[in-house]
Amino acid sequence: MATLKKIEFIEFGPYKIIGKEIKTKHQSFNPVWGSKHETIPSLWKRCFSDGTFDKLIAMEKYFPSETPEGYQGYKRDYCDKDGTFTYLVGFFMKASTPTPDGYVSYNVPACTIARAWIEGEEYDILPNASKLTIDSIKQNGYTLDLQNYFECEVYTDIRFNIPKNNGQKVLVLDYYIPCLKK
Repeated sequence: MATLKKIEFIEFGPYKIIGKEIKTKHQSFNPVWGSKHETIPSLWKRCFSDGTFDKLIAMEKYFPSETPEGYQGYKRDYCDKDGTFTYLVGFFMKASTPTPDGYVSYNVPACTIARAWIEGEEYDILPNASKLTIDSIKQNGYTLDLQNYFECEVYTDIRFNIPKNNGQKVLVLDYYIPCLKK
């Protein structure tokens, strides 16, 4: 079972997130992943295999020093009516970073974020990270910042990628959500 290991409230941004995106639905997080449209896992696989990440990593001079090393999965534009949202895989970069041809970018304004560490097995973390983080935001006297709202999975090398590559089953995913002090 995924658990909230740590949460902190920090100032974040302004940044730009740059990568590749799809429009998808919440059921794309189902471990079975069956669908006729591109799913989140297939987007990740494509970006690793087609050079998407190589091009972004080559832009490291634009990486903010205060953001963690690792890949980001950025969710925005939620539609309650049909459950769709935009999902982008890429990296946070300095706000002035030029967007390469064939990539998309979004400005991420300066805001306070809840930075949570969600611990568990990979396919238990993903469907529970949002709820665990939102519950903790509310329990700590904050509310969601709906004007700047996004959710972001941060797959850090030290807590997620290296342990996963070494065969560890229990991993830690960083999870960001903008919030405001009540």
